[in-house]
Amino acid sequence: MKETKRRTFLKRVTAVSAITILNPNITLGTIKKELQGHPSGQIILDSNHLSVAQRSRRIVVNLDTGWGLPGVEGLEPKEFVDAYMEYLTGIDGSQVDSIWWCWGEMNYAPYPSKILPANLQYQKWLQQGKDPLPIVIESSKKKGIEAFYSFRINDSGLGGAGTVLPSEGWIKWSMIEKNPHWGQPSPFWPSPFYHYNFAVPEVREYKLAIIREVVENYDFDGIEIDWRCGYGCLPFYHKWENREHLTEFMHSVREMLQERARKRGRPFLLAVRIPENIEGCHYDGIHVERWVEENLVDILVLGCKNFDVDLDAFKRLTAGTHIKLYPSMDDHHRASGYEQPSIELYRGVASTFIQQGADGIYAFNWYPVPIILDSRANPEQEQLRRTALCEMGSTETLKFKDKIFVTGRRGGGGWPETAEYFYKNTCAFAQLPKELSNNQSEEAYIFLRIGDDIDTSADKIEQISLRILLSDVTAIDLPWEKRISKPVCIARLSSRDFNEPPTIDLISQLRIRINGVILEQPIINDGWIIYPIKAVLLAQGSNVIAFRLNDRNPLEKGRVTIEKLELDVRYTN
Repeated sequence: MKETKRRTFLKRVTAVSAITILNPNITLGTIKKELQGHPSGQIILDSNHLSVAQRSRRIVVNLDTGWGLPGVEGLEPKEFVDAYMEYLTGIDGSQVDSIWWCWGEMNYAPYPSKILPANLQYQKWLQQGKDPLPIVIESSKKKGIEAFYSFRINDSGLGGAGTVLPSEGWIKWSMIEKNPHWGQPSPFWPSPFYHYNFAVPEVREYKLAIIREVVENYDFDGIEIDWRCGYGCLPFYHKWENREHLTEFMHSVREMLQERARKRGRPFLLAVRIPENIEGCHYDGIHVERWVEENLVDILVLGCKNFDVDLDAFKRLTAGTHIKLYPSMDDHHRASGYEQPSIELYRGVASTFIQQGADGIYAFNWYPVPIILDSRANPEQEQLRRTALCEMGSTETLKFKDKIFVTGRRGGGGWPETAEYFYKNTCAFAQLPKELSNNQSEEAYIFLRIGDDIDTSADKIEQISLRILLSDVTAIDLPWEKRISKPVCIARLSSRDFNEPPTIDLISQLRIRINGVILEQPIINDGWIIYPIKAVLLAQGSNVIAFRLNDRNPLEKGRVTIEKLELDVRYTN
């Protein structure tokens, strides 16, 4: 049935009496509020709001402070905040323009809350009457840095980071434990992980009350709702048909922020983090088209760790609007096959995102470790991150620097490789791995995006290499001397961590084309098949890599699989 553009929303949700306050010393009346009736259609934003939303954000850092970083309870809140601010913005050449402070899984708080318990790591501060949030806001204003509060909207209801008590195991404050019908068990993590079901009206009211407490008491520039967090915001196998519940919730949040903006005399921005393609949004019950159409958001953060973000589709969707697009790069739940990323990889991904029209780069889970906790820091990884924070947000600082451009793989970071229960974090629509046909009349096509204009920069390029990693299950019983190498690590925490190296004979059977041009014979290095590439063969943007196997038995059941595909570009710097 065709949906109309304007709908009648729920006029009033009054079921707040079912909410059981997490802190037993607080009465229900402290947060009992009714949702206002929702006018159907578009939210009207004034010119000041639109202007503020348009500010430059070269790099947005989602700073995950909520895990507590054991040891910080011995610090003063100002010392803690200042160390992070200095780390992210004090680097010479830092491109960090916005920091989004994430204080946990939305089941505890670092501030004096009437709804949530205190995070274990920050209880000492709160007992001393010290609240870190005003310090964050004051420090951000002094440095001219935008400050958001980030909500991981669907925490693990009976557990979660930072909630472990030494003597009690999982913390017993959970609302789902008190109201079992509010949640559903995680299909991915074992008990006691549960997640909130936003089809339940009391859940939406409860979450709105938590957001309202922060919005009304702290002068942040905006908030982020991270829909990527958690596994099931809506009933499994029924998410898209329940999409109205998430849209209704987004209307509630937007209207609340507009009310707060009117009272304080300046805009209160709203960002959301969603899957990296529109199909994935639909899979998870996110009707992003309506959110855009009805002005429910100012910023879309796209994905988690996937290198293949469908920015083209989101650019079309948001054309003519004020909405900004920020693809995400995750340095903890990393992309499959790239668990130890190089600076060249980060440059390649950032260059490609910007070339596709991203408004900036969103750095997630980078865990910068300030000097006050330097015993926990990995010097090499910290230097890589600091370098990336000075380069990723601008084509000028990425120009003529070595890069690696890659095609994404499914799964990674410990997440499933299929979207059985949810799409978010799975990269389930990625191109790799991909099997090749044994029929030489068939080709397989892989699309590789390149952010740099390599052809016009040929005089500044030293070397270009196309690197391919294959698996061949038909070679599994052959001796190593008949294969191109011993097994090579594909990825970690995946369904297959090592490849099945193909036979030496396969190299002569393999035909590769780039944008229709047949490549010369490759060399083999440490199990990788490597082709030298001329700059003239490459296009800025999308490139087609075609694979064909000649002289194979078409009846052979075993297949050759493309595991990884990379383009390594080295400049003469």
